[in-house]
Amino acid sequence: MAAMKKVLTEEFNHFKHVFFNNAPETIAWLKENLKEVALICLDHDLGPNRQRGEGVFDPGTGRDVVDYLASQTPGCPVIIHTTNDWAAPGMQMALKEAGWKCSRVIPTADLKWIEAVWFRKLTKFVSTGD
Repeated sequence: MAAMKKVLTEEFNHFKHVFFNNAPETIAWLKENLKEVALICLDHDLGPNRQRGEGVFDPGTGRDVVDYLASQTPGCPVIIHTTNDWAAPGMQMALKEAGWKCSRVIPTADLKWIEAVWFRKLTKFVSTGD
């Protein structure tokens, strides 16, 4: 997230950047703000269950967010950035079948993919909507 925040701050500081590391908080935020969102970027794997307060918290997956988006009127483009080759096609299919514009970026070369591939895709989507 830090590498993405850096690129966004340098190149897209006129947009508000919102980050989440779990599906439930992402979905809750989208329920209130989806109509104002210019672009959504999703990973599938959000990590293992973790301790939160007195209980165990399940962060869910990017697919949970996709399922929520698929139930909504399509709006902004979505970039899926995941190395999970099993989950990514289903995420893309669910979004496309619901009418959302989406594309996949495969993370490679440590974090170099963020500037080399993700940023180019993001720039294209934000400037053209394609």
